[in-house]
Amino acid sequence: MDTMPNIDRDGAIGDVDIAPPAPAARAPRYGALTVAELMEQIDAGLVEGVLLITPDNTGRCLAERVAADGFIENLGRTTAYKVPLMLWGLDIEQDVRPGLDHIGGMGDGVPDVYLSPDLGTLRRVPWVPMPVVICDPVDENGVPLAFAPRQILKDQLTRLEALGVTLQAATEVEFYLFDESYESAWHDDYRTLTPSTRYHAAYDAFAGIKSEGFIAQVIRQMDQAGVEIEGYAGEYGLGQHEINLKHTTCLDMADRHFLYKWGVKTIAARMDKSVTFMAKWNIDSDGNSCHVHVSLWDQDGVTPLGADARFDGFVGGLAARAEAATLMYAPLVNSYRRFRPHSFAPTAIAVGDNNRTCSLRVVGSGDVRRIENRIPGADVNPYVALGAIALSGADGIEASLTMPPMELGDVYSRDDVPQIPGSLHAALDLFERSDELRAALGEAVHGHLLALGREEEKAFLNETVTDWEKRRLFERG
Repeated sequence: MDTMPNIDRDGAIGDVDIAPPAPAARAPRYGALTVAELMEQIDAGLVEGVLLITPDNTGRCLAERVAADGFIENLGRTTAYKVPLMLWGLDIEQDVRPGLDHIGGMGDGVPDVYLSPDLGTLRRVPWVPMPVVICDPVDENGVPLAFAPRQILKDQLTRLEALGVTLQAATEVEFYLFDESYESAWHDDYRTLTPSTRYHAAYDAFAGIKSEGFIAQVIRQMDQAGVEIEGYAGEYGLGQHEINLKHTTCLDMADRHFLYKWGVKTIAARMDKSVTFMAKWNIDSDGNSCHVHVSLWDQDGVTPLGADARFDGFVGGLAARAEAATLMYAPLVNSYRRFRPHSFAPTAIAVGDNNRTCSLRVVGSGDVRRIENRIPGADVNPYVALGAIALSGADGIEASLTMPPMELGDVYSRDDVPQIPGSLHAALDLFERSDELRAALGEAVHGHLLALGREEEKAFLNETVTDWEKRRLFERG
């Protein structure tokens, strides 16, 4: 949640099964797989299919199951697996949006795009009964789609590599856990959900016991899947929890975050519970944050650069671009419900040395300094958010920016520092006017992210009547 600090420690590990285990002699090994190991499992009759997965515009998992033998036979074929290009022209409801008709819609005849498996991501995860592999959408010539979330991050990491810098990252992801299933919550219109804790229980060991079965299962299955967990703590909101992912290279971190959110929801569904990563699921509840920790390393990923001038420039770039880049950290209407004074969700664009009232926090000293970006909420697309961080940092290094001043005390009360945009509308205007972001992202990517935000705003303003409006106007309007 956004009202308590985060910790780095081992979480509660349990051993609670949610399905009978496979016979020991035939139990597949979870975690990373090589192609040779996959072929051995196919030959042993342990694998019948492979799940091709890729993130959509919001970071949600899209999937297509293919026959395992066919997957092996088609390795190296660019055009083996087709999906409609317009999957990236839809909103989260999978509605066709007018502002996204540049993405292979009806006017273009709904063309195909191809899923190219990244074999370095091939693995078995416990929450689905087959291996999975993350894919990049490409055209018929194998050229990646520039606006695909994973490619947005890759392109910005390439910029940094040209500056002699690689990134390592870790995300701290908060969520709410409820006793009701997703189906029950849906049918009740989310009105009478039972949170997993009845009172505020940040770091409360006793209150966390009720959630131990679920939390232990998440930690266990993530570790099996190769999504390493750094720590767990109960958080302040009723039913709120935080699980911190262990740092790794930047692209791998985004992939793990992507797998983590999909896995947590799947585990909840199989246990007849529900989880939400909404930035603000209830206006009276605390926000769900996704604090992102980033450290700079040399090109080989061996030597930390926390004491290097490039680290100062990187942080300077984060601060300089934060206002215009907020759309990439807070992409939805709901994202902006979270930015409230004295909630530990940031409202000011400021850098502090271990100061949680700032949006950017320098942690550590010397070579091992890292920067914590506290702007993103748990609803963020990890590829886009980390892409914004890499972009901003690269701009700062290229411009030889210096470290911003370290702000002390309560920055919420300051009116002399830049403020985070207070609404999606304001963030869209700032993003649209930013020539720097347009140049760094390219016209196609910048235009795509802008169109996604504009369509999200239109959907909220023109296609719904809220409970707030009914309470306010039904009788008195």
